[in-house]
Amino acid sequence: MSLASVKLTRIDVTNIRNLASVSIELSGSINVLFGANGQGKTSLLEAVYLVATSRSFRTHRYRELVRYGTTGGSVRAWISDGLGVREQVVGLTPTHRQVLVDGTKPESLAKFAVRTPVVVFHPGEIELTMGSAAGRRTLMDRVALYFDVSSHAEHQAYDHAMKARQKLLAGAVSSIGAEGARGLEVYEQLMARHGAALSRCRSRAVDELSRAALEAFGQVAPGSLRLSMRYLPGGSDSEAEVVKQLFERRVQDGRRQTVGFGPHRDDLLLELNGHSVRTGASQGQHRLLTLSLKIGEMVCVGKASGVQPLLLLDDVSSELDADRTDAFLGLLGHREDQVLLTTTRPEMLRVFEKTMGKAKVFSVDSGCLAEVSA
Repeated sequence: MSLASVKLTRIDVTNIRNLASVSIELSGSINVLFGANGQGKTSLLEAVYLVATSRSFRTHRYRELVRYGTTGGSVRAWISDGLGVREQVVGLTPTHRQVLVDGTKPESLAKFAVRTPVVVFHPGEIELTMGSAAGRRTLMDRVALYFDVSSHAEHQAYDHAMKARQKLLAGAVSSIGAEGARGLEVYEQLMARHGAALSRCRSRAVDELSRAALEAFGQVAPGSLRLSMRYLPGGSDSEAEVVKQLFERRVQDGRRQTVGFGPHRDDLLLELNGHSVRTGASQGQHRLLTLSLKIGEMVCVGKASGVQPLLLLDDVSSELDADRTDAFLGLLGHREDQVLLTTTRPEMLRVFEKTMGKAKVFSVDSGCLAEVSA
């Protein structure tokens, strides 16, 4: 099935990270940013992600995004989706964020985030397979959001109810008995309703993600490696079971000051040849797994939204050897996505052009961008 395309035609960045004032027009296909480390390449990708989703892929703190010595920054982009061109703006101060689409506040940030589908890969993403479960839950939630935008609200409501329950428990540990503390039932019912819904959303997301990621892994990894992945729930998709577990764990949760059952404890179990990836995979295998997960995310976002996502690839070539780089880029080369990628090595420009087609190239130096010939 042919998917529609979303294209970022122009972006203006003011006082974001080390980008004081940048305005560029982008190619609808491949855009390469090259230059030394610390010059602003990743900052531009971050600005693109910000204006597409309202969030950064590197930090949750607005003050880290705003250029040092200024009171605020902004990203303005013009986006074509086949139905016309719209203007999206994200304005930041160190403590606040404002989001506009054609001058109007969007209905919700969740709906804003899925309107311009985008997938990013950066070197820190290797923590998806090596790090804690939090990163994998975030991946599940990103995929789930495109299949069911209400998953974001379910997640927020669950978190709010969980924190309220824990606050009650913290003040009543010594007096909780079989009857429970007053008000706990209300919050436990809310946790059950929203937690079970979130579990169902994540389960579907993992089903979709695993199919796409396993296919991608088979194309970039040696044939001797067999990948398996499955959803490892920390809770249940049954409201009755959640209520039962929360009631039985009241005293324990109060004493430990943490909730022992629920989707906040979910994980994505990854195994290579039947062994846990976290403890048994090599650095190279972790890189291949991460790339496969990101390709899987890209496929899922396209399937769910009906739109080819914008791809942001931050120094991918530094993470792979030459053969794996060619294999990875080959997977992307037949697509019609718009791609922004960074590299510190000018010689990679020929590799990108060979596998992905003619590129628009920008040099990046001290926060300034200039278009150059490829």
